[in-house]
Amino acid sequence: MVVSVQSIFDAHLKSLEIPQGDILKVGVAVSGGSDSMAACLAAMDWAQRTGVQVVGLTVDHGLRPEARQEAELVAEWLLKIGMEHHILTWKGPHPRAGIQQAARNARYRLLREKCKQLGANLLIMGHQLEDQLETFLMRLAKGSGVQGLSVMPATREQDGIIISRPFLSVSRQQLRAFLQKSDQQWIDDPSNDNPVFTRTHLGQALEILVDLPESNLQSLELSVTRTQRADRALSTITEQYLRAHVVESPLGFVRFSKAAIEEMPDEIAIRFLQRLFIFVRGMGQGPQMNALERLQHSLKSEQMSKAKTLFGCQLLPQRDHWILCREPGRTDLPEKELTNNRVCLWDDRFEIRDTVPGTNISEQDCPRVRVIGDDGWQQLKESLEWQMPDPLPSIVKKNLPSIWIGAKIVSMPLFSYNLDAMGIAQGRFEMVFKPKCHFLS
Repeated sequence: MVVSVQSIFDAHLKSLEIPQGDILKVGVAVSGGSDSMAACLAAMDWAQRTGVQVVGLTVDHGLRPEARQEAELVAEWLLKIGMEHHILTWKGPHPRAGIQQAARNARYRLLREKCKQLGANLLIMGHQLEDQLETFLMRLAKGSGVQGLSVMPATREQDGIIISRPFLSVSRQQLRAFLQKSDQQWIDDPSNDNPVFTRTHLGQALEILVDLPESNLQSLELSVTRTQRADRALSTITEQYLRAHVVESPLGFVRFSKAAIEEMPDEIAIRFLQRLFIFVRGMGQGPQMNALERLQHSLKSEQMSKAKTLFGCQLLPQRDHWILCREPGRTDLPEKELTNNRVCLWDDRFEIRDTVPGTNISEQDCPRVRVIGDDGWQQLKESLEWQMPDPLPSIVKKNLPSIWIGAKIVSMPLFSYNLDAMGIAQGRFEMVFKPKCHFLS
């Protein structure tokens, strides 16, 4: 049975299980190519039946002289079908090396920012089957394991925006047939044929694979599907180990038993460590895979008896467990003022809130967030009111954030502790550890 492109789009959005009233507005990333134009047409048809507003978003990377003209042509096409449209411009800087990756990062950032500005909480991308398979081949060529070969997910959330790809099982030929039936034009990107770019070679490699006996796009897609299934199973097992063996601290570090890491299968242990580094460092991805593999081997073979520094973190052995925390003594930790911002994120990990921003405080008395450091702990020792909280590893102490005015520490909200400095700190500041992932349900 042949399933229409529109039916695939509708079924995908239904599978998201987002109540219709919770979809505020839908953004569609549209370059003008056949894939994204098909996404626009399908989204517009869906929107007319559901009453949800859809807006097209085109990014002009400024890398080709004709890019602006193409973006304006897309605007004309979308105007004809009644879709609101915005052109987003990447102003650079444009690096000489890694330009495609830099452009990709800029594109996603601009799209997310515009979605937030417009009040759209769902972003549709036009990636299709060949895109998925080319990504699979690219990662295979670079030595990716099961996790990397799972390639693009159909749906994920980033910065509060749901990014969805309805057409990952649909071929480019199917999408173009859909456009031709609708009498809709599209733009062919000349960079797709540029031998300088990796994607050009991947497309050629994909054509060779498809021509092999008993091979086609669908059989290659089946390999991706089975890899994704294996990845989900491994992720589930990793989650179980994390919940069973990791103790999270609201002060931004973790403890886990030595016995647990030794009993895990290698792949699970590597994923386990990866998640711990993401948690502690506060970034969306962990160390490189080869570094994680070396670390896991050292832990399992009991070759590690001293502290190990990696990815801005430190792993410290205790008698029967390990402690993973932010690397102590770093000199690159930020210092942020709280003058005009009620909330700031410090070191990608701690959210600090000033509940009563002062408008009559002089510039020199402006509250600042900075690391406690040696001078902060010395001031606390000299305070008659100060009492050390529950046992705190010494390597964790110095890199914790606190609130300062001038050279004086005035508040340590992580310990619910305030010093009486200038009468402004008591109960005023809130601070909470905001990791990128949690292990405990």
